[in-house]
Amino acid sequence: MSHQLMSRRKAQSLALALFLTGLAIITYTKYWWPGIALAIGVPLAVKQYLLDKKFDMIVTLVVFVGVFITVQFNIKWEIVLPVLFTLGGLYVFFKEFFGPKEIEEEDIDEDLNHEIEEEDEEHK
Repeated sequence: MSHQLMSRRKAQSLALALFLTGLAIITYTKYWWPGIALAIGVPLAVKQYLLDKKFDMIVTLVVFVGVFITVQFNIKWEIVLPVLFTLGGLYVFFKEFFGPKEIEEEDIDEDLNHEIEEEDEEHK
C-alpha cells in the first residue's frame, strides 16, 4: 500500500509547473546546458517523491543531478555520462519488465476516466 502525499493528477500538475518554471529560468539566464538537466530532473523527482516512489526519485536525482554536476564542474564526461545514462536505463528496463506487476487502482480509474472523456468527445 502506497502512502502518496497527493493524487497522481496533482503531482503531475505540480511537476509540470516546476518544469515550466525551470524552463523560464534557463531561458532568462540563457543557461541551457546543463540547466536543462535540472529543469527536467527536479520536477520528475518531486513527482516521484509525492507518489511515494522514493527509490525512483533517488535514481532520477543521481542521473540528472549527476549530468549537471559532470558538465558544470568539467568532470571527464566521456565516461561518467554514459555510465549514468546506462544505469538509469537499466533500472527503468528491469523495473518495468522484471519488477512487481502491481496495477494501482488509481491507474485503472484514471484510464477509465480518460476513455469516458474520449467517448464523450466523440459523441459531441
